[in-house]
Amino acid sequence: MKLKPRINIIGRGNVACHLKKAYRANAEIFEVNPHTLAELNPDADITLISVIDSALPEVLARLPKLKGVVAHTSGSTSIDVFNGFAQDRFGVFYPLQTFSKSKELDYGIIPFYIEGSDEATGEILFNCARMISSNVRYAGSEQRKRLHIGAVFACNFVNHLWTLSDSFLKEAGLEFKDLIPLISETVDKIKVLSPAEAQTGPAIRGDQKMIDSHLKELEKNDRLSAIYRLLSESILATRNPLQE
Repeated sequence: MKLKPRINIIGRGNVACHLKKAYRANAEIFEVNPHTLAELNPDADITLISVIDSALPEVLARLPKLKGVVAHTSGSTSIDVFNGFAQDRFGVFYPLQTFSKSKELDYGIIPFYIEGSDEATGEILFNCARMISSNVRYAGSEQRKRLHIGAVFACNFVNHLWTLSDSFLKEAGLEFKDLIPLISETVDKIKVLSPAEAQTGPAIRGDQKMIDSHLKELEKNDRLSAIYRLLSESILATRNPLQE
């Protein structure tokens, strides 16, 4: 019988929490406190460091030299962060998803982007990701950084706009949940159309009268007004490149 791989997961945040859940059934997991490293198994096959980017050098500085592969899970931090530290085999193990501890996920469809210090190390990390996901690819640090920036636009910024929309509607006694069918249809459309092809609204139509009407409604809220104006101008520029 093949033994389960031994995986150290260093971290307590959202990504670490989900990695522990994802591997619970098919690996021996060691949950490691990033501040003390007391639970670290030095004989683990793979050690995944899932902490905020700024804390990575501190964790690496305290990490003893390990026999197995050591990888971080950051989207934007280069593999070069390992330079000057004790590890011989290292890499990146980046799951491209938004993680919340209270929300269950289908790990099998999450894209994982892998980078290794050498081909054999990359293959170990690739196979580790394949244990839980069918969507695993190799990507260098510059590609991964661009992916992360794209994800911030597509997820974090969009979610913030939903937060602003929710607050704006509540002021008028309206409910954000009434927009969910609209949001769902927008997401469904970009499964079959490019985002540019799916764009609708007054700005893409060049309806300046409607835009001005909305800005009039928003004039008492400087922040919403500025965001509305900036995004409308960006959409208008996309509609007509000569306006850029």
